[in-house]
Amino acid sequence: MGKHDQTEINNKPKKKKRRKSKARRIAEDIIILCLAVIVVVSGWKVYTIYNQYHSMRNIYNEIAEIAMPQGFTGDIDFDALREINPDIVGWIYYESTNINYPIVQGDDNDYYLHITFEGTWAIAGTLFVDAITEAPFRQFNTIVYGHHMQDGSMFGDFGKLKDTDYCKEHPQLELITPEGKYHLRICAFLNQPSDSAVYTTNFYQRDDMQNYIDFLKSCSEYVTSEEMTPDDRLVILSTCAYEYQDARYMVIAKMIPW
Repeated sequence: MGKHDQTEINNKPKKKKRRKSKARRIAEDIIILCLAVIVVVSGWKVYTIYNQYHSMRNIYNEIAEIAMPQGFTGDIDFDALREINPDIVGWIYYESTNINYPIVQGDDNDYYLHITFEGTWAIAGTLFVDAITEAPFRQFNTIVYGHHMQDGSMFGDFGKLKDTDYCKEHPQLELITPEGKYHLRICAFLNQPSDSAVYTTNFYQRDDMQNYIDFLKSCSEYVTSEEMTPDDRLVILSTCAYEYQDARYMVIAKMIPW
């Protein structure tokens, strides 16, 4: 390469680096700031949810220790529970799940949605019997509500019962009331809307009870070998489902004395 050629190369105009406009730099800074805020807020929400779940578990573990210091044996200290909350009407336990909770009955169906058994605010609230129930667990049917928590607490584990094999392996829950001890034998599993006729209670006529049983069977996802009759006492355990808007899982069980 000659000197002349080298001179031409050296004299070639150099490409100038494009400078970002001030407006573009500001826009990028804003985007980065927004992303950072989203990360921080999302992290805070995750932490808050985790902390709520952790607090709820601690609260109900402490209540369980008060109610049954030796673990679940069927003996519940209702006197001790009444000192904490006089609305107590029962205790429910389901082996191999998180379900091991007191059940209350309030003056309406709103209060215990987000109030714990000991009276503090929490997203998971307390399991509660429908407020209009005249004689909880002593009449033909009793409806019990509980949240479907994502960590499986409260009635969150009822999603497992969509699988009939799981139901066969875990066919009953336990219910202890001040009046007695009962097995809750699962009769059916339902997925119904929140305005379903399943949420009817306080029956007085035998024909109405039989019609209710027929309706339960007709809209069940599945039924078990456990028969239901007007002479039985049924417990309807209800929680949220997410297949469609306002869906509800319902576990239908009948009370069998120990």
